[in-house]
Amino acid sequence: MPLILRLWSLGMNTRASCQNFGESLQDSGPGMPPGDPRWSAFYSDRVWLKLPPAPAEHLITLLGADRELNIAMNEWGRAASWLCIRPVVPDVYGGPARNRDTHLFFPREHLDHVVQVLDRSESVPFQPQTVSSA
Repeated sequence: MPLILRLWSLGMNTRASCQNFGESLQDSGPGMPPGDPRWSAFYSDRVWLKLPPAPAEHLITLLGADRELNIAMNEWGRAASWLCIRPVVPDVYGGPARNRDTHLFFPREHLDHVVQVLDRSESVPFQPQTVSSA
């Protein structure tokens, strides 16, 4: 997938992805119950990217510089809208709640445009911030 390869070349490692998240929710593994059809319908024809929070924020910043994508990211509830979710979940070992990953969903019809925006020379690679010990 060109998008994933481009993200990786910019230093943004994905943890998971899917070109049609709604379709993937319809399927289930052996012995698993099928997904709720309401979720499948909601996410139908939406690309899903799962990234750590910092690279996800960098990606949104890069893509938000494009007028068309900026509008889609800021106008919720429309067919062309983007959705970004950063769940806060309890730690499995009893520690404080954490937000592990960022889930970004966008219409599959935007996929080619996203890749074009990321191919522009002004798309700056992600640089993880290092914490210095004093």
